[in-house]
Parts: sequence; C-alpha cells; structure tokens
Amino acid sequence: MGRKFLILAVALGLAPGTWLRTDQSSSYDAGVEVIDIDQRSGVSGPLKITGAWELDSQNAHFGGYSALILLGIGDLYAGSDRGRIMHLRMVDGAPVSDGTVLDFPPGHGEVRRGIADLEAFTRDPETGTIWAAYEHGNVIERITPDGTIKRAKPPQMANWSRNSGPETMVRLADGRFLVLGEAPEEQGRTNRPGLLFDGDPVEGAEAIEFRFATTPGHSPVDAALLPNGEVIILTRRVEYSVPAKFHASLYRADPSEIVEGEEWSGRMLASLGQAYWGENFEGIEFVPDPVGADEEAGEKAEPSGSLYLIADDNLSAFQSTILMRLAWPPEEPGEDASRPNNGESESTADK
Repeated sequence: MGRKFLILAVALGLAPGTWLRTDQSSSYDAGVEVIDIDQRSGVSGPLKITGAWELDSQNAHFGGYSALILLGIGDLYAGSDRGRIMHLRMVDGAPVSDGTVLDFPPGHGEVRRGIADLEAFTRDPETGTIWAAYEHGNVIERITPDGTIKRAKPPQMANWSRNSGPETMVRLADGRFLVLGEAPEEQGRTNRPGLLFDGDPVEGAEAIEFRFATTPGHSPVDAALLPNGEVIILTRRVEYSVPAKFHASLYRADPSEIVEGEEWSGRMLASLGQAYWGENFEGIEFVPDPVGADEEAGEKAEPSGSLYLIADDNLSAFQSTILMRLAWPPEEPGEDASRPNNGESESTADK
C-alpha cells in the first residue's frame, strides 16, 4: 500500500500543472532568462559537456519542454507538453534571451481541444515541414511552413497506451519515420514497441513492427538523427521518490539493422549522473558545425557538431528547464559508457 501511494504521489507530481511554479503568471509578454551553468562534470562515457544553461520565464507559455528540433536558420525549436513552443535564438551555439519567442506552433493560435501531451518533434530540412507526436491519443500531426495542419492516428499505434504512447519520433534522411513507444504493454518487459514507417505516417504509410531493447526501467523519450544515418536515442528512468529523481542515458543505434518482428538495440554511449543532472531530460537534437569547420579542424571520421538536450520541468517547483550541449563526435568512440569520466565517481554513474 505504501509503494502504491508513493507511485500515485509521484505520478501526480509529474502531471503538468500539479506542482505549479510559484512564480508562474498569466502574462504572455515576459521574456526568457538564460542563466549559464558552469558545471562540466557528471556525464559518463566519451561525450564532453561544452555548455549548459538554465532557462526561466514568468511567461504563461513557458515550461514543460519534451521535444527539440533544429530550424534551418540554426535556432532550436522546443515543444511543450501543453502544445506550446519556444523558438530559441542561438548565437555561437548558445541560447540568448534576445529573439527567443514563446507562443503556439504555426497554424494553432489557440489551445486545442482533444489533442494533448506533445512529446516529439521531427523536421524535413528541405521543406521545413514539422511533424509532432502526441502521447495522449497516439496522434501524429504535420505542420507545413504556411501553418497548414493535418493529423492522423496510425492504426499501428491503436493498442499503445494513451499515457505511454509515441514518445520518440525521428524522420530519417530517406523519408522513413522511426517511432518508439514509451512503455511496454506487459509488466516486467525491458523492451518497448517500435514502428518504422516507409513514408509519412500522416498520409497512411505502411510500417513494420519491432521492439527496442533498453536497460531495466529505462524508456525512450526522444531521438536525434546523425549525419551517417544512425540515431542517438535518449532514454529516461524515473526514481519514485518525492520529489521524483530522473536518470538519463544515450544510446547510439543503426536503423538499417531493424528487422520486422525482432528486437532492435543500440550501444549505450553515455549516461547523465543523477548527482549533477537529475533533471527530466526529454528532448534531444543534433546540430552540425557550420560548413567548413571540419576542414579547419582537420579531417575526421564523421562530421562534427553538437548534441543538445532539454529537460522538461513539468511546470513543477521542484524541477528546472535545462539546456545542455555535448560535443560530437565522441572523444573516444570505443569507450565503455559504464566507466565514468569528467570527474564523476562510480556512485553517481547511472547503470
């Protein structure tokens, strides 16, 4: 009974708006404050932290970010559980307050009814079209640059849980879509449902089904496409306490290895130590370095850039909105992520 009560309390604490920030207002005019974080420790494995920032605002649109994509102009676009967006203006790879906008996605303009809990963004860099995945209702939405919206409920996701549905979605370079569910259908399973669509799921594309293997307790929450066609998958484990604690890990996986009906897995690349970074990281995106940067730095095995992660504060007074930047490629691609670096001790590494 005690554990059930604790889980219920934590679940309520994670529900958007349950533990509202004390400084939240009804204003839609307030800007975003960007606070630099000096901490560069707390990531195991070969990825190096090159920047970290806390974002804060009293704007009523602000908070709850669980999706992140790159815009063509080099800025970042974050989506929240409530369907709002934050257009983050970036200068030299860092967020700045000036020019950052909080609003609704193009074409919305008002709170939508019957669709909620935005969890993933992906984008076609050639057309600028954006797709959004909504966990509640298992909906995928397409937004064109002119604001035209079309939605669909892919039949392949009909049996996915309404509270643990499409948490991860990424459009591959060849136009296919990779979608992962957050939770297993059966208690005790350590893999998650996955779909690989052969085209746009909003247009009724066919999909093959598979399972994505994770470490116990971890669920996929977002993914980013790398230049070589592989993906980095962000996973999260919730530690049931009050307030809740979060553990994040990054997996590198190759979609070309997906086989219908079989289990697909990746290699754990890094984990974020809870002692330093116990926030609810839910969004990830890869941002390539400017054209010509690789030539200046010398020829590399793969293009360089940065991985950006954003934490969902759940509109909670106990949590923060954090944007983190990690250098790419890994310093030592063959290093085991279970061996801590950056000064982190074994006790803080998440296994």
